[in-house]
Amino acid sequence: MSATTDKPRYPRAQALAVTREILSYLQPLCERLIIAGSLRRRKESVGDVEILYIPKFKTVPSLQQADLLSGPPEPQHFNLSDATIAGLAGWYKNKKGEREQAADYIIQPRRTSAGSWTWGPKNKLARHVASGIPIDFFSATEANWFNLLVGRTGSADNNVRLASAAQKKGWQWNPYGVGFTDQEGNPVPVTSEQDVYRLAGLPYLEPWQR
Repeated sequence: MSATTDKPRYPRAQALAVTREILSYLQPLCERLIIAGSLRRRKESVGDVEILYIPKFKTVPSLQQADLLSGPPEPQHFNLSDATIAGLAGWYKNKKGEREQAADYIIQPRRTSAGSWTWGPKNKLARHVASGIPIDFFSATEANWFNLLVGRTGSADNNVRLASAAQKKGWQWNPYGVGFTDQEGNPVPVTSEQDVYRLAGLPYLEPWQR
């Protein structure tokens, strides 16, 4: 959402071209899909590309054998979105069921500033191989979509203002959750970006104003 002074910057046009390439693969296999971060805020240069999505699932029969006591195994829900992202990174399973990486791939996992890998069900940090642009994938649900969209759009200063405004009224803003927690500890979900600002007690800002 924000860049440190020594973080490389990439022209908006280049970042948009990379993003369109990634979205062309993901679009058919996501329930929702949107660009967040500084690209959504219409910045002329960006430090990374942030993509927010709700996975699309396909129900497939379980490969486990039926149990005589408990009956047939439950079907499995295959995450089409995450499988596509893994495919973009060149990951596949060989005939032995072992994970391998193909010779050609569009993105690759990248380390955090602390040197660790982040490639889980909620967050995936990658890098576009051809351009070097960092690509951050954030998985959402219908329940936290709008709230997470505000948080991942940023800017960092805007998120601080939202959190501070909520704190002044005795609430807590949970950027990765469904919304807020009120002074009695009850969850207060949001159903739109406007809701986040209204509940925090601030005027709504368009993404490019944040």
